[in-house]
Amino acid sequence: MRIKSLKVSGFKSFCHPVDIKFQQNGITVVIGPNGCGKSNVVDAIRWVLGEQRPKHLRGGSMEDVIFNGSSYQKPMGMAEVTLTFTNTEGDTIRNYEQYTEIAITRRLYRSGESVYMINKTPVRLKDIRELFMDTGVGGTGYSIVEQGRVGEIVSARPADRRVLIDDAAGIVKFRIKREAAERRMEETLQNLLRVNDVLGALREQEEGLREQVERARSFINLKEESSLIEKQLLCLNWHDAGMREKQSTQSIEEFRQKHQAVQNNLAAEETRLQQLNLEQTQHTAEIQQRREKVYEKEREIQEAENQRNLERQNLENVNEQQQRQAEELGELQDKLKLLEGDRVQGHSLADELEKRVETAQSSMTEIENEKIDWDAGLEESMNQLQQLQKKLLKIHTELTSQNNQDSFLNERLESLVERQQKLQQQDESHRMLHEETLEKHDSAEKKTLSLRQQLDLIEEQLQNLEQTIEADAELLEEEETKLIEEQYQQSVIRSRLESLMQIQHSYEGFSDSVKTFMHLMQEDPAEAQRLGVLGVVADFITAEPEALEQGASVMAEVLDWVVLKSKDQLKKLESFCDRQDLGALKFIALDRLPPESTPPSEQLSLKDFLEFRGPFEEWGRRFFSRFLMDDDSGQFWSKAESEWSETFSEWLSVDGTRLTEINVGIGKAGTPSLGFLKRQQEISELEEEAQKLQQHCSRLEEELEQKQLKLSELRSEHQNQLKSQRETELEWLSVSKELEHHQHEQKRLGQLLEQNRNDLERLADEVEIHQKRQETVNESLESLENQRLKLDEEMLLQEERIEVQKQRVEDISTKLLEQKVALTEAQEKQKNLVENEQRLHREHMECERRIESLLSLGTEGDHKLEKSKQRILEIDASFDQMLEKRELLKRELDEELELQERKNEEHHLQGQQLQEIRSKLEESNEALHQQSLKQTEFRMLREQLENQLAEISDRGPEELMKEIDTESLDQTALNRESRSLKARISSMGHVNLSAPEEYDALMERLGFLSSQSEDLQQATDDLKKTIRDINNESRRRFKEMFDLVNVKFKQVFQTLFEGGDASMVLTESEDLLDAGVDIVAQPPGKKLQNLNLLSGGEKALTAISLIFAIFLIKPSPFCLLDEVDAPLDDANVVRFNRLINSLTDNAQFIVITHNKKTMEIGDLLYGVTMENPGISKTVSVQFKEAQKLVA
Repeated sequence: MRIKSLKVSGFKSFCHPVDIKFQQNGITVVIGPNGCGKSNVVDAIRWVLGEQRPKHLRGGSMEDVIFNGSSYQKPMGMAEVTLTFTNTEGDTIRNYEQYTEIAITRRLYRSGESVYMINKTPVRLKDIRELFMDTGVGGTGYSIVEQGRVGEIVSARPADRRVLIDDAAGIVKFRIKREAAERRMEETLQNLLRVNDVLGALREQEEGLREQVERARSFINLKEESSLIEKQLLCLNWHDAGMREKQSTQSIEEFRQKHQAVQNNLAAEETRLQQLNLEQTQHTAEIQQRREKVYEKEREIQEAENQRNLERQNLENVNEQQQRQAEELGELQDKLKLLEGDRVQGHSLADELEKRVETAQSSMTEIENEKIDWDAGLEESMNQLQQLQKKLLKIHTELTSQNNQDSFLNERLESLVERQQKLQQQDESHRMLHEETLEKHDSAEKKTLSLRQQLDLIEEQLQNLEQTIEADAELLEEEETKLIEEQYQQSVIRSRLESLMQIQHSYEGFSDSVKTFMHLMQEDPAEAQRLGVLGVVADFITAEPEALEQGASVMAEVLDWVVLKSKDQLKKLESFCDRQDLGALKFIALDRLPPESTPPSEQLSLKDFLEFRGPFEEWGRRFFSRFLMDDDSGQFWSKAESEWSETFSEWLSVDGTRLTEINVGIGKAGTPSLGFLKRQQEISELEEEAQKLQQHCSRLEEELEQKQLKLSELRSEHQNQLKSQRETELEWLSVSKELEHHQHEQKRLGQLLEQNRNDLERLADEVEIHQKRQETVNESLESLENQRLKLDEEMLLQEERIEVQKQRVEDISTKLLEQKVALTEAQEKQKNLVENEQRLHREHMECERRIESLLSLGTEGDHKLEKSKQRILEIDASFDQMLEKRELLKRELDEELELQERKNEEHHLQGQQLQEIRSKLEESNEALHQQSLKQTEFRMLREQLENQLAEISDRGPEELMKEIDTESLDQTALNRESRSLKARISSMGHVNLSAPEEYDALMERLGFLSSQSEDLQQATDDLKKTIRDINNESRRRFKEMFDLVNVKFKQVFQTLFEGGDASMVLTESEDLLDAGVDIVAQPPGKKLQNLNLLSGGEKALTAISLIFAIFLIKPSPFCLLDEVDAPLDDANVVRFNRLINSLTDNAQFIVITHNKKTMEIGDLLYGVTMENPGISKTVSVQFKEAQKLVA
C-alpha cells in the first residue's frame, strides 16, 4: 500500500479543507517556516491512524486537535482527516483485498463524539489497528519518525527499544492474541478452579484415601519424570555449552596463530623499516660525497677559467707589444729608405758632415745606451709584472676554491643545524610523549590494580550475595510451599464449606415433606413471611458432640420441626399444606412456650450442651432443659428409678438410653437429620478454621511479600553487582590493553629517543668537524685576501713604474731623433754632405740594428703568442672535458637525489604498511579478546549447569551423558514436556475423606461436574498450547528479524558514517520474549562507547541507521520523516539524502525539513504557509514538470 492523498479539515491550524497528494514511489518534501503548521501534517496522519494520546499530538486533550479559531476565523466544531491508500497489489488483510483504494477517516466533534470509517463505512478503532497491524504503522512503529522520536530511540530503555523489532517481526498481533488467550485462560482457570473445588469436595466423599494415594503416586511419578527430563535438559545444555567452549577454544587458537603471523609480519616490516633507515643514512652520506665531488670539479673549472683568462691577458699584452714593435719597425724601414735617399743625394756632402756625424754619433751612442738600459729595465719590469699576475691568478684561484669550500661548509652547517634542530624538536616531542606515556602507563597500572581490587571485592560481594540469595530463596521457597499448602487447604475448606452450605441449603437428611416445604419457602420469601415461617429447629441450634451422641434420640425427633413466629399462622399453614399436597409436618410456635423444667441441683440437662440462636433461644432453653444428661452408666438406672416419678423430665444415658414418662428407649438413633447438625457443626468448625487460615495466610503473605521484596532487592543488587562486574571486567580488559599499548609505546619511544640521541651526537660531531674546517677555510681566506691585496699593491706600483719607464724610453727616443736631426743639419751646414753621409750611414746602421732587434723581439713575441695560444687551446680542450665531467657528476647527484626521494617514498609507504599491520594486530587482539570472553561465558555456563545438576543428582554430567542419546532427543520437546509436567504437578492437590452415605446422591452431580471439568481442562490445555505456539512463533520471528536487522543495521551505519561499527545486542533475560535490545556504536576513529556519550548528530545518525535497517528488511507502506536531519551537518545530510534516494524505487518517503540539500532530493515539494495568522495552507511544486518547463 502507498499513501495517495491526505485530506484535512478543521484539524489544528488547517481550518479550510486541504488536499495533499503524495508521490507514490519517490520523495514528497514538506517545507515551511517555523510555526506554519507543517508538523501538523504528521499529527494528522498519526491521528487518523488511531493515536489516542493527546501528548503525542502536542496537545493537552483530544479536543485540542479541533481548530480553535483565529483573529480572522471562528472556531470549528469538528475535525476530520481522511487518509487514502492505493491497494493495487492487494497486500492487506482479507476483508479489503478487493479494494484498489482504502480511505481511512476519523472525525471528532467538540462534544467528544468520535467516528472512524473505512471507505465511508463506520468501523471500530480496533478494525483500523488490525488493518495496519505488523506494517510498522502506529504509535510504536517505525514508519513515522520525528525528531523527538530519534532521541527516544537513542535514550529508550532496551525493553522499549525492542518494540521496533517486534513491530518489524510481525509479532504484535501474536502478542495481542496471546494476551487475549491469557485472559481467556485466566477465566477458564478460575472456572476450572471452582469446578475442581466442588469436584474435590465431592470426590473426597467418593474416593477417600484411595484417591489421595493415587494422586500421591502420580505426583511422585511426575516428579521423577520431571526430574529425569530436567537432568537430561541440563546435561544437553552442559554438552552444548562444552561444544561451544571447544569451538571457542579452537577459534582462540586460530586467532592466536593469526595474531602470531601478524606479529611476525610486524617484526619483519619493522626490520625492513630499520634497514630502510640505514640505507637512507648511507645514501645521505653518498649524496654528500657526490656533492663534494661536484664542488671540487667546479673549483677545477674555476681555476682553468682563471688560467685561460690570464693567458688571454698575456696574449693581449704580447700583441700590443708586437703592434708597437711593428709600428716602430715600419717607421725604421721608412726612415731607412729616407736615409738611403739622403745617402745617395748626400755623398757629395759626406765630407762636410763627417765631424758633425762623429759628434752626433757619440751623442747618439750615449742616448742609445741609455735607451737600451731603459728598455732592459722596462722588459724586466714587464717580466716582474707577469710574475705578479701569475701569483695573483693563483691567489684568485685559491680564493675561489676556498670561497666555494666556505659556501659548501655554510650550506652543510645550515643543513646540519636545521637537522639538529628538527632532531632536538623530535627529541623534545618524543620525550614529552615518553613522559606522557609513562604517566598514562602509571595511571593505567594503578587503575588496573584498582579495578582488580574492585573485581575481587565485587566477587566477594557476589559470593556473599549468592549465598544470601540462595539461603533466602530456599527459605522463600519453603514459605511459598507452606503458603501454597495453606492456600490449598483454605481452598479445600472453602470448597467444603460451599458444598456443605449447598447441602444445608437443600436440607439433606430431612424428610421429603420438610425439604419440599422449606424449598417452597426459600423460593417465595414473601409467602414464608406471610406464614411466619422462620426455618426448622436445626437452623437455630449448634450442638456439642455430647449432645449428638447422648441426645441423639431427642435431637432426631425435633430437628425437622418447622419454627413459626405465632400459633395464629397454623390455619394458614394447614390450607397451604393441603394446596401443596405436602406430607406430614411438625410445627412449633415461639409464642407458645413449653413448660419450664428445673433440673436437680448440679444435674446437667441437654440445653447445657446446646447453643441457641435468635428468637428460638427462650423456646429451646425451656424445651431442652427437661432432658437430663447422666454421664455415669453404672448409676443411671438407680438414679432414674428413684427420680423417675418425681419429675416431669426425661433421662438420657451415655449409651443412648432414653427414659421418658411412659416408656424407655434403648439404643442410639440413626436418623439422617442428625447429619444436618453434624454438618452445621462442621461448617462452624470449618469457618473458624478458614478464618484462622485466612489470618495465617495473610500474615504469611505479608511475610512472604517482605521476603520477596528483600529477595528481589538482593537479586537486583546481585544483577547490579554482576553488571558492575561485567563493566569492571570490560574496563579492566580495556585498561589492560591500554597498559600493554602504553608499554609498547614506551618501548618504541625509548628506542626513538636513543636513536635521536645517537643522531644528535653524530650531528654534533659532524658540526664540530665542519666548524673546524670552516675556521681553517676562513683563516686561509683571510691570508689569501691579504696576499691578494699585497699583490694588487705591488702590481699597481709595478704598473706605475712601467709607465714611467715607458715614458722615459719615449723621451729618450724623441731626444735621439732630435739629435739626429740636429746632426744632419750640422753636417749639411758644416761639412755639407760628408757629415750628412756619415750620419746617414750611422742612422742606416742603427736602423738596421734596431730592425734586427725588433725582428728578434717579433720572433720571441711570436713564440710567446704561440705558446699562449697553445696553452689556451689546452685549457679549452680540458675545459670541455671538465664541464662534461661536472655535468656527469651533477646528473649522478640528481639521480642519487631522485633515488633518495624514492627511498623516502618507500620509507613513507613502509611506515603506512607498518601502521596497517599494527591496526590489524589491534583488531586481532580485539577478536582474540572477544573469543576469550565467549569461552569464559561458556565455561561459566557449564559450571552453572554443573551446580544446578549437582543440586538434583549425585551423578556428574559426564556419567549421565553416557546414558543419553543426544541424536534422538529433541531438546525443544523436552522443554515443552518439562513445562507440561511442572504445570501438571503444580495443579495437583490433596484428597480429603467424605461420608460413604453421600456417594449415591453425589454420583450424578459428580458426572456432570467431571464432564464440565474435562471440558474446561481441555480448553485450558488448548489455550496453553496456543500460548506456547504463539510464544515459539514469536521467538522464532523475533530472532530471525533481530539477526536480519542487526546485519543491515551494521551496513547502514557504515554507509552513513563511512566506516565504524555498530550492532544490536540482547539484554540478559531468561526468555527471549522479555529480552531488551541495546545498541553498541563505534563511529570511525572512536573507541567503543555508550550511545549517551555520542554527539547529537552521531545519535541521530545511529537512530536513523536502525530505522532504515528495519525499513530495508520490512518496508512499511510509507516512511514519514519529520525534521530528523536537523542535528546533521552538511556532509551527513548528503549521506542521509543519498541513502533515501537509493530506497525510492520501491518506497514512499514523506520528508519534513528545513535543510536545502534535503529539499533538492524531493520529487514533489509542498510548502506550508500562513497567509492569515493561525490558518495554514499548502502550495505544491512538481520538480520534474518544473524542470521540463524550465528546459
